[in-house]
Amino acid sequence: MARNVRLVIVCEDILHRVFLTKFLYQRGFTPHQLTFRTAPAGVGDAKRYVCDALCVELKALRKFRRNAHGLVYVVDADNLSVAERLHCMELACSSAGVDPPKSDEPVFGVIPKWEIENWLAYLRVGEVDESVNNYDKYRGCESDIAPLVKALADKCAQHEQLSKVPPSLEEACGVCRRFEEWKRTSASS
Repeated sequence: MARNVRLVIVCEDILHRVFLTKFLYQRGFTPHQLTFRTAPAGVGDAKRYVCDALCVELKALRKFRRNAHGLVYVVDADNLSVAERLHCMELACSSAGVDPPKSDEPVFGVIPKWEIENWLAYLRVGEVDESVNNYDKYRGCESDIAPLVKALADKCAQHEQLSKVPPSLEEACGVCRRFEEWKRTSASS
């Protein structure tokens, strides 16, 4: 990958940040290529933070149009569907006077159903019920997820088909394929 590729990641919490850090490192990114905007713990609504930061970063991305810059945002769907949470993000952009992300832009939304802990439970045991949110939490031991995320990144790299994959993770895999295509084309420019 070209050294100048820069990716801004906007996320709700430290677990999102660790998940994306481990995944992106495994996929070839280096620390100097990543900039994180993580909601401050215990200070206001983390989803609101992600919406606001998405708008700011989207404007910056469009102002400095370069193929080598991209934007990833991670926000839990909670009790909404992935499509409903995506719609909420688009509405937040429109309300802030920013056009929502377009399909041809290097903007990638990662939206776990309920919370990312559901994906981690799936990676640990091989199946999960996305209609509940009672899976193990990793507060204070976020680094424990590293082997799970590494295994997922390796499977993605090998285009390995996952079985019994939760629908929101399957949707995120589609986002990942689009991201990989962007990464290839931006590295060659």
